[in-house]
Amino acid sequence: MPITIHPVQTEAEKRAFYKFAFRVYRNDPHWVPHLWPGKKAYLDKKAAFFTYGDGDFWLAKEGKEIVGTIGTAIDHPRNRNMNWKSGLFGFFEVLPGRYDAAQSMWDFACEWSRQRGLDELQGPYSFAGEDDHGFLVDGFDTDPAIMMAHTHRDYFAFAERYGFTRLHETVAYRVDLAGDGSDLEKLPAAITRIADRARGRHGGSVRVPQMKDWDVEVEKLWRVYNTSLAVLPEFSPMELVTFQEQAAGLKEIIDPELVFIAETEGNPVGFALGLPNIMEALKHANGLQYPWDYLRLAFAMKRIRSGSFKIMAMDPAYWGYGLDSIMYLEMAKAVVRKGYQWVDASLTGEDNPQTNKLLARVNAYIYRRYREYRLGL
Repeated sequence: MPITIHPVQTEAEKRAFYKFAFRVYRNDPHWVPHLWPGKKAYLDKKAAFFTYGDGDFWLAKEGKEIVGTIGTAIDHPRNRNMNWKSGLFGFFEVLPGRYDAAQSMWDFACEWSRQRGLDELQGPYSFAGEDDHGFLVDGFDTDPAIMMAHTHRDYFAFAERYGFTRLHETVAYRVDLAGDGSDLEKLPAAITRIADRARGRHGGSVRVPQMKDWDVEVEKLWRVYNTSLAVLPEFSPMELVTFQEQAAGLKEIIDPELVFIAETEGNPVGFALGLPNIMEALKHANGLQYPWDYLRLAFAMKRIRSGSFKIMAMDPAYWGYGLDSIMYLEMAKAVVRKGYQWVDASLTGEDNPQTNKLLARVNAYIYRRYREYRLGL
């Protein structure tokens, strides 16, 4: 029976699109459902992405049975910034073993892109910011941490069989903690020495965020984020509306004791973001589809035993000031105070020598690896 591709239009089709992943991962103890409210915003095209990008959602069917889902999109600012003419695919799920369904969806995504004058297909991205970048290629027997995807082990092999080639690879590190003061003793002595020397120099200081000034703080950190990552060869600045949307999604779970902002002369020049690893709790929350799921989440939140260090962003003009060492040190102290049993550090490029060297010195090890792909059209 031929596989056909159908647009997602009705409320029933949106729910079916979301629920399909539950079939794919029903026997996978490490999968954590995406949150229904967030995915519904995308399916309704009310997510921030749609203020500057275009996208559609599709169901792959064999007769009346859904065998896969995919989204196709164009991120116009990203294409302009990178001088690309690239289409994106994301929200990709397919029944285990069904390469034929994956092939049909990618055939469709390629044609969708060609019809819009594009010459490349990239993914998976769903669709903006830090949303589900890459297929998991290693670490299938581990749980994802917050802001991290979990994809079926078939997917990366299917992509390479289809002809996709590697665009970028990122890794997630894990640091196991003893839960006592000895964890701080494992920090490289240079970090403490540089941090002590840096305090007060160059008019520099480190503070925690002012939650009462949320909107102002978010916009300041957005500027630092884009400035700090602009040195990366394949970085495209994040749109403010997307940064604000992602920050809003984290507001209820942010622990101010795990966020540090570096300033010189009162101006933000860097920040470090740590988060409670709420994926431990979300495993029990059913994607927050129903009111009682919020009660299950609230109960599970009390039992979180790990944290996640998401990013250290520093304006290149202030590299060498030692402010990053202060933030590393303060983050380590905060993690120990929280009594976490382990910490995730993700995601970082495998070719990021400074971060990878530092993590190796604190006995961190890679526990997950993701790969993003491209295909010429």
